Amino acid sequence: MLRVAEYLPLLHRMLDDYGLPGTTLEIVPNVQAWSWAQGIVDSNPFRTAKCLCRASDGACHIVMAEEISEDQIRGGKSGMECQGFKEEVRTLASDRDYLVHLMLHEIACHVLKTTEQRPRDEWAFAEMSKYAG
Repeated sequence: MLRVAEYLPLLHRMLDDYGLPGTTLEIVPNVQAWSWAQGIVDSNPFRTAKCLCRASDGACHIVMAEEISEDQIRGGKSGMECQGFKEEVRTLASDRDYLVHLMLHEIACHVLKTTEQRPRDEWAFAEMSKYAG
C-alpha cells in the first residue's frame, strides 16, 4: 500500500518546481467520492488522482487518494502499457517511481494545458529523471 502522505515533501517540491503552490494538492480518502461531492461526475471508482484546471485563470487543483493499493498501481501501469508505454512502465520499479509519474501526469494537465492522457504520460516520463530516487 502506497501512503501518499509519506511523500508530501517530495510532492510539494515537485509542485514548486512547476510554479504551483503546495495548496494545489489535496489528499482525500477517495477521489471518486470527492468528485461526486463537488458535483463532478466521475465513473471511475479506482481513480487515484485527478487534476482540475480552470481555463479562465489557469488555476489548478490536484486531488490524490491518500492510499493507493497495489491493485490500483498494477491497473495504472496496465493502462499505460495499453497506450504504448510498455518500455517506460518498466522504469516504474518502486512505489515512489509510480507516485512521481502520477504526480507529473497530473502536473502535466497544468503545464501542457490538456486533459488528453497520452501527451501527459509522455511528458511525465520525460520529466521523471529530475526526481530519480
